[in-house]
Amino acid sequence: MNLVSGIEQHFSAQATPRGFVHHALRVGSLPGRAWRHAVLFRHFFSRELEGRFQGTVLGPAWVLVHPVFLFLVYFAVFGFGLRDTMGHQDLSLFAVYLFSGIVCFHGLTAGTTQAMNAIVGNSNLVKKVAFPCELLPIVSPAVETLVLMIGLGVALVAGWLSGVATPGLSLLALPVFALALLAIGTGLGLLLANLHVFVRDVRQLYGVLTTPWLFLSPNFWMPNQLFGPDGGSAMETACMAVNPAYCMLLAARQILGLDSSVLGIHTSLAVNLGVALAWGVGLMVVGYGTFMANKHKYADLV
Repeated sequence: MNLVSGIEQHFSAQATPRGFVHHALRVGSLPGRAWRHAVLFRHFFSRELEGRFQGTVLGPAWVLVHPVFLFLVYFAVFGFGLRDTMGHQDLSLFAVYLFSGIVCFHGLTAGTTQAMNAIVGNSNLVKKVAFPCELLPIVSPAVETLVLMIGLGVALVAGWLSGVATPGLSLLALPVFALALLAIGTGLGLLLANLHVFVRDVRQLYGVLTTPWLFLSPNFWMPNQLFGPDGGSAMETACMAVNPAYCMLLAARQILGLDSSVLGIHTSLAVNLGVALAWGVGLMVVGYGTFMANKHKYADLV
C-alpha cells in the first residue's frame, strides 16, 4: 500500500514560510497532525520497532540487553568498586535506583539520537512529496518511551521483590511521566533533526555531550550526596533549571516507590513531574517552531 499517495505535491523551496514565532505558538497542532496521519505514523512506528529485532536471535529481548549490560558495568564500578567512596549502604536500593536511572536516561538519549537523523535519513520522502516530515522525529521518542515503560516495569518488579520499593498511588502518575518524557524527547528530537540538516557535525557533537550529561544527571549519585542532607541549595535549583533529565529521573524513582528520604530527594513527585512537563513544553515550543520555520529548506539540503 502506498501510504503517501494522495499527498504527492512537490515542495517549493521558494515558498515564503512563516517565521519561528508563528509556528512556535501553534505547537499544540502537532498532536492533531499526528492524528490526521495516524495510519502513516503507525506505519513508521511499527517499521522502526520491528526493524530493531528483524533477523535477530534474541528478538524483543534486545529491548533490555543494552540497559542491562550498562547497569552491570556501572553497578560493578559504583556499587562495589567505589562503594565506600559513594557511601552506598544498601546495595539492593542502589541497584534499583541505578537501573531505573539508566533505563530512563538511555530511553531519552537513544530516542533523540535516532530522531536527529529522521530528515536526513528519509531524504527520498522529504524531496519528492509534500510529506508531513514533522512526524518523523516523533517516531523514535515514541518507540523509546514504550521501551522505557517495559524497563521501568522490570525495575518495579525487582524493587518490590527485594523489598526496597513500595508501589502505591504514585504509580498513577506513570502516564504523566510518559507524557513528559515523550514531550522532552520530541522537542529535543525536532530541534536536533533541524540542526542536523544544516550542520552534520551535530550528530557527533551530541554523542560527545551525552556522556557528561549522563554523569551530571542523578544516575550514579543521589541528591543528598551532592547537595547535602537538607537539599534546597542553589546548585540543586540550577540542576533543575539547566538539566531536563534531572527531575525526570527523580520522578521515576518516586513513582517506583523508592524511599525519597533515604535517597535524599527533597522535592515532591508533583514538583518533579511539573518541572519535567515544563521542560517538555519548552522544548516542544522551541523544537517545533524551529523545525517548521525551516521545513521548506530541507528538500534542497538532504
